[in-house]
Amino acid sequence: MQEFNVEAVLQCLSEGREEIEATFKRALDVFGTLNLEDVQRGNWACVLPSDWGKEGGLHVRFQLKQGEVHIALPESSGLLPNWINHPDATGEARLATLAQELSILLFPPDWSIVSSEARAVACLGTALEGLRSRTESEFLSIPVLTPDNTSRLILGLCGSPRSAEPNVAQPLGATNALEDVQHQVKSQSTAMRGHQSNRVLPLLTHSLLRIRLPLEVTLARTRKPLLELLQLSPGAIIQFEKSCEEPLDLSINGHVIARGEAVKVGDKFGLRILEMTPPPERYIVLGPRSARQDNNQR
Repeated sequence: MQEFNVEAVLQCLSEGREEIEATFKRALDVFGTLNLEDVQRGNWACVLPSDWGKEGGLHVRFQLKQGEVHIALPESSGLLPNWINHPDATGEARLATLAQELSILLFPPDWSIVSSEARAVACLGTALEGLRSRTESEFLSIPVLTPDNTSRLILGLCGSPRSAEPNVAQPLGATNALEDVQHQVKSQSTAMRGHQSNRVLPLLTHSLLRIRLPLEVTLARTRKPLLELLQLSPGAIIQFEKSCEEPLDLSINGHVIARGEAVKVGDKFGLRILEMTPPPERYIVLGPRSARQDNNQR
């Protein structure tokens, strides 16, 4: 397993910088370029309070089996949208997707992710105060370059405290407590097994996840004679049989995968997914070889 430190995070940042920038841009609408050549690093206990620590901003927190990772993006960066302090259902979904995608891109596949969340906080210094009390905590200060401004993305990492080795002369109560802790860890490992299996996917098919597919929302469809199509002109109105209250189809590469309703996201058009459409099931009749041959001949 790769060691839990900022070196591993820096390596993932270097390998997936463009994808990480695109992930932030999809969630926040705007983002800049991460300048990995001017990264500042050190121990979090040595970080002095600064202006960004007194203001609000975006706080992304990852709970891992090995420890915790925090990301802070101050409001002064100018990269945070207005809705982030009071997100609606669409905004909450975008923040959740941001945390989930970053957990895949920022960390090695063998790091065990327990949970991830992204939200706006009123004071970043308060949100990150727990890191200052951990002597093993580390930080990265990464410049974010935009045409109009240069800000910094703060990343903090701290490992889980190591438990002391059990003493042979421990009383019976302490031994039972240790057994309870071991039982809880074993239960958590079983519950996390499904989540860890998902972490193997980017390792095996990372290039497959970069394939771009056309994503389309279909308002309505109709068929018209060629004569009517030739008579179309600016100002003509085409009437559809579909009601304006019916859900819209979401298609990937021509296949309908979901249905939803139209929403407004800022000054842009969006789609709130209401239901997922499972792919059509195909049934193959299994039987003796002779029966299959007879069916093929027919």
